[in-house]
Amino acid sequence: MAFRASPVAMVITDLRDGRFLEVNDQFLRLFGFDRGDILGRTSVDLGMWADIERRRNVRERLREFGSIRDEEVSVRTRMGEIRRTLLSAEAVDLRNQRAVVTSLVDITELGAVREAKARLGAIVEGSADGIYAKTLEGRITSWNAGAEQMFGYTAEEAIGRPVSFLVPEDRRAELDRVMDHLRAGETIPPFETVRVRKDGYKFVAAVTISRICDEAGRLVGASAATRDITEQKRAEQLVRRSEARFRHLFENAADGILLLDRRGTILDANPAGGILLGARDPGALRGINLGEILPARELEKARSYLSALLHDEPVMEPFETFVQGKDGAQRFMQVRSRVIREEGVDPYLQVIARDVTADKEYQQRLLESERRASMAQVAAFVAHEVRTPLTNIALITSSLERTVDDPHTLEKLQKIHEQRRLAANIVAELVAITRSDEVRRIETDVRGVVEAAADQAIAFRQGKVALVKELPKDPVMANVDPLRLQHALVNILKNAFQAAAKGSVTVRLETTPDSFSVGVTDTGAGMDEEVRTRLFQPFFTTKPRGEGVGLGLVLAKAVVDAHHGSIAVATQPGTGSTFTIRLPRPSEPATSGSRKSKS
Repeated sequence: MAFRASPVAMVITDLRDGRFLEVNDQFLRLFGFDRGDILGRTSVDLGMWADIERRRNVRERLREFGSIRDEEVSVRTRMGEIRRTLLSAEAVDLRNQRAVVTSLVDITELGAVREAKARLGAIVEGSADGIYAKTLEGRITSWNAGAEQMFGYTAEEAIGRPVSFLVPEDRRAELDRVMDHLRAGETIPPFETVRVRKDGYKFVAAVTISRICDEAGRLVGASAATRDITEQKRAEQLVRRSEARFRHLFENAADGILLLDRRGTILDANPAGGILLGARDPGALRGINLGEILPARELEKARSYLSALLHDEPVMEPFETFVQGKDGAQRFMQVRSRVIREEGVDPYLQVIARDVTADKEYQQRLLESERRASMAQVAAFVAHEVRTPLTNIALITSSLERTVDDPHTLEKLQKIHEQRRLAANIVAELVAITRSDEVRRIETDVRGVVEAAADQAIAFRQGKVALVKELPKDPVMANVDPLRLQHALVNILKNAFQAAAKGSVTVRLETTPDSFSVGVTDTGAGMDEEVRTRLFQPFFTTKPRGEGVGLGLVLAKAVVDAHHGSIAVATQPGTGSTFTIRLPRPSEPATSGSRKSKS
């Protein structure tokens, strides 16, 4: 009878499945249901929880601790109205059945909050926190078991004493301020402070002050809930130190470190990772997807690699890939990754990337050196074994030309001459490649080398393709082998003219204090990635049979390597190509201007 008539909404539920076994009239009024709508069903069935995750949390704590006191939760009425309540629950044995007796006090309106707090009081006996009540003068009026355990004083020892005996001397001024704010009727936010036990041990405490009002709403005192957070603070300090150490290692690691979400979007990057991906500020990489960084053919491989990791499938590591700068230069990296799974957040990946560009370049130079050594042997053999027969062919065909008048025969002899000259050029280029590292450096105005190469290569121009020369007005002095550098530029310009059926070919000479570069840009059809990666392989050519043997660019690269320089290619199908040779030079003041000519 008392259950049914209670002014507090009360309900009895089955602990196992949460089904309603009995509810009182106040509960029905609070939610707007009839008793028949509720019994045998659950709060989830009826949509009573505004936050279903909160319900799960409350049930877990109830199973663990057996009771819950004054838990503020939001509930939903039958009409969909959200109301704030104070929930208290106790697990009990009811007719050999484990049940939960739950009370709900509606605190939506402030008056209801005060009434509920006055009626239920500020002390929840059995709480693990130390909870006590005090007058406005600061004298303790009640003391729960949690306070006995926390402070070491029994209720008989504590009640009637001023609360200041729980406060260290150096915190008394803080206590006075709190009491002044309380007496002024102000709300005191939760705060952290220090309290002292009976044995003199000081601990860090989180204190929550709640006002106590009488039935008329007058402030008569306050309750203080004190929680010992010493271990929590110690753990937080350890976490901060650990995070600081991790951040230090993260920021100063020689390898690039990236954190990626499951879609390949960068969450964080260290400075080395920023440099690896071409960003001065690693913070600028946050929010950028790998699809914006990796070349198209590498992107698919990378996505397959990351997907396998997220699905706990075996992967081959280190995973190798590369990024390409705006100048076309490639930066190779070896990647090792792991999936990090943390409660409450989506899995993400920690990626450690090591720049192996220098290793790749060294391996490439080693292969090229071995290839060049092999070619040198072949060239020496060819030069020795083939030149003599070619000379004899030249002599015989010349002799025949003087003895015959038949036009058809003379045409055939002319074709023999052309094939002999082609064979002789192949031999000459093979020999030149094998000797390309034999440079004879002299102080040279590079402008003259570029001019001479352009004049020599213009013979390969098609139609009305324009030759544009952009050269500095002042001398560009560098210690180079002018003949070999000119030979290399002629080969690059020749390719540009053969690629551009219309438009222009531009040769551009630029300087920095420690280097100079020669760029050759054509308006031809451009190249795809597969062709670009094979440009400097011996005998690779895209030209029709008889128009090239694929040695010109090999020779150009060998000459550049011999000068300790670099050659880069930027190209896209349909946009033409730019070959850029960059060679070191002694430090000197920057040039004052440039001159541009067109022919």
